[in-house]
Parts: sequence; C-alpha cells; structure tokens
Amino acid sequence: MDIKTLRTFITVAKLKNFSAAARELHTVQPTVSRHVSELENELGVKLFQRTTHQVELSQAGAILLPEALNIIANDQRVKSLVGQSMEQGECQINIGYLATACSFFLPTLLSNFMATNPNTQANLFEMAADEQYQALTENKIDIAFSRRQPKLDGNQFMVEKIYSDRLMAILPLNHPLAERKSLTLSELRNERFILFRPNEWTEMYEHILLLCQENGFSPNITCHPDNMRHLVTSVSSGLGISIAPKCIKFIAQDNCVCVPIDEVNLVLPLYMYYKREGLAPQLSELVKACLNKAPDIQLMLQS
Repeated sequence: MDIKTLRTFITVAKLKNFSAAARELHTVQPTVSRHVSELENELGVKLFQRTTHQVELSQAGAILLPEALNIIANDQRVKSLVGQSMEQGECQINIGYLATACSFFLPTLLSNFMATNPNTQANLFEMAADEQYQALTENKIDIAFSRRQPKLDGNQFMVEKIYSDRLMAILPLNHPLAERKSLTLSELRNERFILFRPNEWTEMYEHILLLCQENGFSPNITCHPDNMRHLVTSVSSGLGISIAPKCIKFIAQDNCVCVPIDEVNLVLPLYMYYKREGLAPQLSELVKACLNKAPDIQLMLQS
C-alpha cells in the first residue's frame, strides 16, 4: 500500500467528502477518487459508502483506518530516525583485508578509530586479493588492504602504501639454522618446502623458484597449505620449511622463527585501495588514520 494513497484515504475518511479532501491535499477530485479506487482494488473491498452529500466508512474502511494511521505514523518515525542518524554522521564502512598481512596493526587501528567515531559501524571481511578486486569493483567493500591490484582502474581508485614487507625463511625453532641472523638460499637446497599453490601466490612463487634455480637446485615442494596459519602449523610441526612474508611472525607460534635470506630481495608492499570520489566523511577519516599510522606500522614490522 502506497503512503500517498493511504494519506488520501485518511483525509477522505476525516472530511467525509472527496472535494474537501482534494482541497486539503492540494490536488483535484479525480486524483482523490483514483487513489481511493486503487486502494479498494488492491484490498478487494469497498472502503466507503457513498451518498449524495458525503461518504461514510464501510465496515472494511473502519477496520483499515486505525491501521492506516499507524502506518503513516511509523513512516514518519522511520524518516525521523534516519534523519537523526544522518545528522549524527552514522555510517557503515565495509573493509576487505588480508588476515596475516593486517593482523598486527588493523585491530588497534580500528579500535582507536571507532572510539573517536562512535556513530560509525565497521564491517570486516577477510578476502584473498582476487576477492578484494571483485568486491571493490562491485561496491561490496569501501576499502581494501591488499597486495598489488594492477587491474584496478587508477582513474577510479586511489592507492596508498601502508608498509613494505620482504620474504623470510620460516623455520622450526629446533632447526640447525634457526639461530642464524641470516642465511643463503643454497643452505636450504636439501629441505622440504611448504609453499602456497602457484595460482594463489603467483608472483612470490615464481620469484622463489627462479632464485632456487639460480642457486643450482629446484625446491622439493611437499605441501601446499590452505592459509598462513596452516603454513605456520606445518612448519612448527617439522613437516618442512617455508619462504613467506615477514608479517607471518605476528601469528607464528613459539616454536617457529623467521630468518632473512641473503638473495631474496622481493619487496611486498601492502596497499590501501579506495574510491577517488564520493567518500563518506568517516571513510576519509579512516584513510587519514591509516596514513598517519603507516610509519609506525612499518617500524612494527621491522622490529
């Protein structure tokens, strides 16, 4: 039932006259008659008993009247609530993120942001890089913390670097090389490697294989983990070693260590992506908060 039609019905019921209702509603009588007729057709009942000089509510009309008044009142209440929330700056921000790459900074950053923006609702969505690309282009998320997204339209999306990571050797705590300050790739030639599948980790996977080949061996890859925590658990359990971003140290167990590799120099930035135009004020504030904290986040990773 249309709100405008219900208002017409209520006005006719109050004034008991179509012409008077038209004058009060600042319209013409045929429009009032059409609204009432549409409502009667929708409900399948007659709402008024028409006489020569006035109209009276039918039994069905008498039942509808208080309900129509309630619907109109609720419509006003909802509009008022929404208006108040807009005045107070209420907003929802949908955030896509890479779990391990963001685990050491995003919780504190968001917690501090929410404390100063109490009318903002933040929704977190853990997503792989390709899922973030899809969600950004389909407006399902407002901001993404991701690795490189070269397919995103630079005219439409802004990109800001949050920090730069590098690949490390991930070793069990009891490994002979675990206490080294750094190691060479050739020292890992006889190890069992735990690496993500090539289609999930293309750039890093190809980089590792090429460096191994340059050092005279092909890695013995025995396991493809489903995620970073699976990788850490596998290494910690002595199933092999891995090469992964240093940020993994923030979820590494006590029996797993990260050691730099001399030949591995691939830089792995984490970027923040968001639309260039139409940003809500709260989203702009979140972007500023992230950029202000970026130097501290880089220091956290290097420590």
